[in-house]
Amino acid sequence: MWNKDYLDKIIERTNKRISSLSEKLLEVKPARQMPEEDQVTIGSGRQMEVAVLFLDICNYSTWFNDSYDSQKIVLSIMNIFMAEMINIVRDYKGEFEKNTGDGLMAYFGTETNNSSECVKLAIDAALTMHYFNDSLFAPYMYQQGAQAKVEFRVGIDYGKITIGRVGAPGGFNSFVAIGTTANIANKLLKVAGSGEIVIGQHVKDLLPSYRQKYCKLILMGSGFEYIRSQTPYWAYRYTSRWKHPQLT
Repeated sequence: MWNKDYLDKIIERTNKRISSLSEKLLEVKPARQMPEEDQVTIGSGRQMEVAVLFLDICNYSTWFNDSYDSQKIVLSIMNIFMAEMINIVRDYKGEFEKNTGDGLMAYFGTETNNSSECVKLAIDAALTMHYFNDSLFAPYMYQQGAQAKVEFRVGIDYGKITIGRVGAPGGFNSFVAIGTTANIANKLLKVAGSGEIVIGQHVKDLLPSYRQKYCKLILMGSGFEYIRSQTPYWAYRYTSRWKHPQLT
């Protein structure tokens, strides 16, 4: 998938969103009420083995946004950035679960039983996200007046989870992913530095050998241990990055 045509597709998609967003930002004005949220019906759960990806924007709470003009810039960042992150998730056959304010959660592997393919899709999505941000989006937003470079971190783990809906009739309800795998993927963000991709042991073990050379062990581990053996569940920094519109 990673080629010049795909890169051009991302650029075209982003430019269209930038164009349409410019008009919508003129309508952003002070208000007293929160926007209404779409109601989501409650459904049954489904168990599967997937790669779970968490993304978190770094230092979001420190961004300068105490004026209407600066808040419009932040709104531009969130609209363009999050929209393209979700698009990239879908490009790699992933399922977007939820937005966490300054981040998102997604899972990969709902369309395949191949474990190695699951983790490869998640890794490739993360690499594409970083390429998009570093090569196109962050430089563009800096030119538009953003006070800080947009940087983010990613945590990925693989294993068994149950995906279902929770909530109450007539109230807010949403999808949730239940299981240790989701907990670990989220916790890996805590050991990831700005701009890093951190993966769990299961993800590393499922990668082909030529990709494992990019995995650097984090000695502090993931924060989890195997119950029976009392050994750490290891975490790794994935150091490779896309540098050209071709597979590396």
